[in-house]
Amino acid sequence: MKQQGLALVFAEVNHARLHGGLSLALAAAALGRPVRLFFQGEAVCALQIGRHWAGDKSYKAGGLPLLSDLLDHAIGLGLPMMACESGIHLCGLSAPNLIPGVETGGMVAFLADARNDELLFI
Repeated sequence: MKQQGLALVFAEVNHARLHGGLSLALAAAALGRPVRLFFQGEAVCALQIGRHWAGDKSYKAGGLPLLSDLLDHAIGLGLPMMACESGIHLCGLSAPNLIPGVETGGMVAFLADARNDELLFI
């Protein structure tokens, strides 16, 4: 029996919320559940190449992975990851400034792909 997919929408640049959402996505993928990620608005800034996070210091001290490690792992697993085109402009970025493996698109395209998935707004 095919498991229901999980579609996560990230809407803000908040280290704890991004870390928690990505951890949830990776755990679901580890259990064989199809997962897709959409970064909307300011959350797209999290996908900038070389982004460093002040919050990573305390997470690393606690033995938790860095946010960049979680993003790399999600891409390595082949989880579909989409950046909102409006968010790219809002963050002053362009597609080549995003980490490799991230597609660009809009909310309508994401929701069309995720129409049968459980939707979580992070």
